[in-house]
Amino acid sequence: MRRRVSIRSEQITAGEVFDTYEMIRDIIVRDAEVARSQFGGDSNLRDARLFGMTLGELDRHFEGLLDEVDEQTSLFIIAAAEAEIRVDFENRVVRRKPKDSITRAFRDIATDRGERVPLEDILDVWAEKVPSAKTDVSRFKGALVYRHWLAHGRYWVSKHGENYHPSGLSLIIESLLAKTSLGDVGTKRDS
Repeated sequence: MRRRVSIRSEQITAGEVFDTYEMIRDIIVRDAEVARSQFGGDSNLRDARLFGMTLGELDRHFEGLLDEVDEQTSLFIIAAAEAEIRVDFENRVVRRKPKDSITRAFRDIATDRGERVPLEDILDVWAEKVPSAKTDVSRFKGALVYRHWLAHGRYWVSKHGENYHPSGLSLIIESLLAKTSLGDVGTKRDS
């Protein structure tokens, strides 16, 4: 028997994750500019960890920070999108609304699979029932491979193919959510 999932009243959306990312990225860029302006001058560097670095080391340090923020944000954007997809799935299975072919397919999957329905199965229903979303579903599944690599510590050489930068991921997810009408579910956090 399938247990009902307790859903939090507030979930962060992929759009909110991206907004936070842009703010953090701006802060890092400003800090890099400040550090560069202080380099070689009489003033002390504001951050003691930067003391003694060459200009090249300083640039690599901030480039590394930006790369790390990109990868962490990508992980969080994909996770937030998964949450939006799963909340819609749970609502359709439990509340049986709306009464359409997608809800019926989700209920069938929930009956067959029981406790935990793989995200890929949910996405397959969207691809089948909404042909215009098929490409977006495929691209999002590719991003899931990237998320898997990120979530497991990036210890192997990645073969995820596409470079999933947060801005590109946001476009993939926005398109997927819009075509599946999931964008109506949680574009902004409920207040």
